[in-house]
Amino acid sequence: MTVTDIKKQKKDNGKYNVYIDGQYAFSLIAQDIEYFKIKTGNEISQNVYDYIVETVVYIKAQDTALKYLSYKMRTEKEVRAKLEQSDFGCDVIDKVMEFLLKYNYVNDYEYSMAFIRQCLKLNPLGAYGICQKLKSYGVKSSTAEKAIADSEIDEYYYAGKLASKKTSAKQFNSAADFKKLQDFLLRRGFSYDIIKSVIDEYKSNSGQI
Repeated sequence: MTVTDIKKQKKDNGKYNVYIDGQYAFSLIAQDIEYFKIKTGNEISQNVYDYIVETVVYIKAQDTALKYLSYKMRTEKEVRAKLEQSDFGCDVIDKVMEFLLKYNYVNDYEYSMAFIRQCLKLNPLGAYGICQKLKSYGVKSSTAEKAIADSEIDEYYYAGKLASKKTSAKQFNSAADFKKLQDFLLRRGFSYDIIKSVIDEYKSNSGQI
């Protein structure tokens, strides 16, 4: 195996991309480049290559992932994207993700449950809205749906709470007013049945939900 190029990264001047036999192989800091005597045109043995990828690069990738997770919970997709952006190879990323999943550093179900609690507390969404939001973060539909079911969300309560805030500043009497309220709740991810019940309740109580 021959080192065919070494390029300083544009987004991280402290790291260099190493190319072997014309293909990207791994990224290292300057000290590691010097330590392993990696120079353009030099040969690199399979043992050295394996050690760099399986130990040096893997540890750096693991540290990158753990640091990223230290700030807040992340989905598996988010962590993978972070490692890809940091120029780690697919094999290294798969190995890091295996470690993170095994030791529960990444758990999309627990992420979903935490997201639902936070969402309902600060900015309620209906079950459909929550599911779509979780999917946008990379959570699988089956995982999101299980978390939503396990959370036993009282959609009527949260839809009514949002409607109360929306209607507190004015009386809703016309068909156009109720259409606006319906569209607002639809955008929040509530079902037609829930919305109809909330609006019917509003009407029956003369504007008080």
